Amino acid sequence: MTKPLDGKVILVTGASGAVGKESALRLADLGATIILMGRKEEKLNPIYDIIVNRGGAEPAIIEMDFLKVDDLDYYNLAQNIGNEFGRLDGIVHAAINLGYLTPLAHNNPEKWHHGLQITLNAPYFLTHAMLPLLDQSDRASVIFFAHEEVAHGDKAYWGSYAVAKAGLMTLMKTFALENESQGKIAFNAVDPICINSSLRMSVMPEGSPDARELRKVIDLVWKLNDPAEAFVTGSILTVDE
Repeated sequence: MTKPLDGKVILVTGASGAVGKESALRLADLGATIILMGRKEEKLNPIYDIIVNRGGAEPAIIEMDFLKVDDLDYYNLAQNIGNEFGRLDGIVHAAINLGYLTPLAHNNPEKWHHGLQITLNAPYFLTHAMLPLLDQSDRASVIFFAHEEVAHGDKAYWGSYAVAKAGLMTLMKTFALENESQGKIAFNAVDPICINSSLRMSVMPEGSPDARELRKVIDLVWKLNDPAEAFVTGSILTVDE
């Protein structure tokens, strides 16, 4: 039986985290070949096993720590992916660094750099490096994750994470505007509002009563990769309650 994403190649960063893992599993179930990317290979191996055991296409695993790479590493990676697959049909930017809640006056400089590197710089360099491969796809989808309440609301203490998320949405919209006329590569974002993942609980142990179901977040990731959907770019899709 043909699946809607048969033959598609999709890179998922932060693939061992809650959103990255579930995105990878859903897209693999729908037929895509997944490139699992994360800091530690041992955390990616169980996801690889789940995909294979479900009968999915054999994934690739890429161990990459965004805090330890230089700019050229992204372009070397693109060359390797090109040699292996010939193209790329999508990127799901699920890697994230929440940092910790603190006033800017007390922010640790190293933590500030880490937040910007993982949440803003790495998605830019990775996307930029992959553009030639995305252009080889009939229709590619690049998905970022927004957090509009923090980035543009009245939320204090979120430091580099809030700044990076605001910049990331500008980056997404700029990519979308500059590529819209070609109608081949869509750049969009999903705003989960919040989910009570282990990462979020590390900075807000009490959780959030407004947390959305992870399943609904992944539904939007699938929607933006569904070839049957109309071409949309430059949009932020919000998870409904």
